Amino acid sequence: MASQDFLQMRKLAAEEKVIQVVDNAPVVLRIKEVAGGSSTPTVVMSDTSSDITLTDSEGAIITADLSNASYNTVGEVADWINSSASWDCKILDALRSDATDNKWPDGAVTSAVVDGETVFDIKSDTSALAAYRLRITYNRAVSTQKPSGSHRVVLKNFTGNIDHTAAAGVAKIYECVGTVETQIWVSPLTVDATSTTYTFVVGDGDGITPGEGNDFVIAWDGTVIDAGANVLQAQYVRV
Repeated sequence: MASQDFLQMRKLAAEEKVIQVVDNAPVVLRIKEVAGGSSTPTVVMSDTSSDITLTDSEGAIITADLSNASYNTVGEVADWINSSASWDCKILDALRSDATDNKWPDGAVTSAVVDGETVFDIKSDTSALAAYRLRITYNRAVSTQKPSGSHRVVLKNFTGNIDHTAAAGVAKIYECVGTVETQIWVSPLTVDATSTTYTFVVGDGDGITPGEGNDFVIAWDGTVIDAGANVLQAQYVRV
């Protein structure tokens, strides 16, 4: 009975959310400096988006060459950052297998306060990647102080208006459990530069869920071209 009461209370506390990304707005990596020194930390992309350099608040510098086979996917870069004692990061609007070399904008990455954290957001160069990604997650914060393990997300629908090469299977949904990403849905024939909604509401009005503490990533491929009307949007519930 106690577990039933918990589930009922959690459902009553559910929050309806809408999230969207446009050209060059998907956040590939959200990075947080945790060294606790006195200097200002920095994150810089250079060498035509092939190098990422992180300087922590104690002055220690680490650099990765994204053209190197050890760092040419998002998952590899995230694991490298998280292996440092001075930095934490979280993969957001990306798949671990996505390419990194020349896929992120050059220059210094500006820090911002998001959900109470000072973070550096590495954003996708959507024309270079030629794809869109959008993560459906309970918690977009880096810090483990906001646990998501006892919560879930429920995807109700997503809409894409994307300038791309239309084809069957261009839009996909991946279920993300830890570092394992499993494709669970593919679209029928998409329509170029036309708003198209895919709905997953079933039964009593709920949608589809990746389960407790897990995420979905909506992936839209098909040689995407940046365009003023491009948008990928999802409606979901945080439970």
